[in-house]
This record gives sequence, structure tokens and C-alpha cells, in this order.
Amino acid sequence: VLEYFAGERQEMLLILSGSLLVTVLALWLWIATRTGFAAAFAITVIATAVLFSGTAVSLLVRDKEMSNTIVQALGTERQAASLTSERERIAVVLSKYRYYRYISSVIALIALLSLALSSRGWVHGVAAGLLLLVVAQVLIDHYSERRAERYFQQLGMNAESLASSAGGLAYCASLDAH
Repeated sequence: VLEYFAGERQEMLLILSGSLLVTVLALWLWIATRTGFAAAFAITVIATAVLFSGTAVSLLVRDKEMSNTIVQALGTERQAASLTSERERIAVVLSKYRYYRYISSVIALIALLSLALSSRGWVHGVAAGLLLLVVAQVLIDHYSERRAERYFQQLGMNAESLASSAGGLAYCASLDAH
């Protein structure tokens, strides 16, 4: 359980950092070249960065409260209900990754067709930005799905072994408070 929420936090911080980095680089390209390609690329990258960053911040806020709720339930009469509820939530999360891959594939196909069928710079800029989005999404989902699978398995383990990790979870939650 500790590993899951720590991994989520690390992923969200990496997404925020990566979003800032690619935004700065895209803007630098536009400032340096002032081309249609660079402008379209920058707009696509900024829109993607805003989307990723907004999601990351909302998950950081949600996960902090969620992990605290689970930690507080461990070792109490609410433990079984809390772990069952969390396992059901993660099952839903896991069921969505297939659709995320489908969406990424469609976006990649649109970008590749745009590159193949057009010679306009701005179209290629949008396509490059969309391909960057797809690469980021595939990387994020790969690690996120593996972490969610491990967490789902841990939630199905013996309740006693989870209860024994309550002290470690409380420590992790206290670190999040800082």
C-alpha cells in the first residue's frame, strides 16, 4: 500500500516537471524560429501540459486524502470495508487502461496520417505535438498500470499483513503533510 501511494506521488511530480520542461522547450523553439510548425507544436504541447498538469495536481490532492483514510482504517473495524472499497476502486482503474491505449493509438494514427497527407508546417507541428502526447501517455500508463496491478494484488492479501504495515503508512502520510 505504501509503495502504491508513494509511486503515485512520484509519478505526478514527474509529470509536473516534464510538463514544465517540454513547455519551455516548445516555447524556446517558437521564439527561436517563429515558424508555423513551432507555433502549432508549442500550442499542442502547452495544451497537453495543461491537461497532464491539471490531472496530476488533482490526483495529488485526492491521493493524500485517500491514503490517509486507508491508513486510519487499518487496524480498526473499518479495515475490511476500507480495503474492499479500495480494491473495487483499483479494479475500475485497471479496467480503463485498455481504453487509454485505444485512445493513444487513435491519436497516433491521426498524427501519422497528418504527417503523410500534408506538407504544411503547422499540420506537422500539431502532429509532432500529438506524437509527443502519445509517447508521454504510453510511458505514464505503462508504469501506472504495473503499479496499480501490484497494489490490487496487495489489497487482496491477508488483512493482517496489511494491518502490520499501518505504521509505515502513517509515517508516509506524515511525510506528505510536509
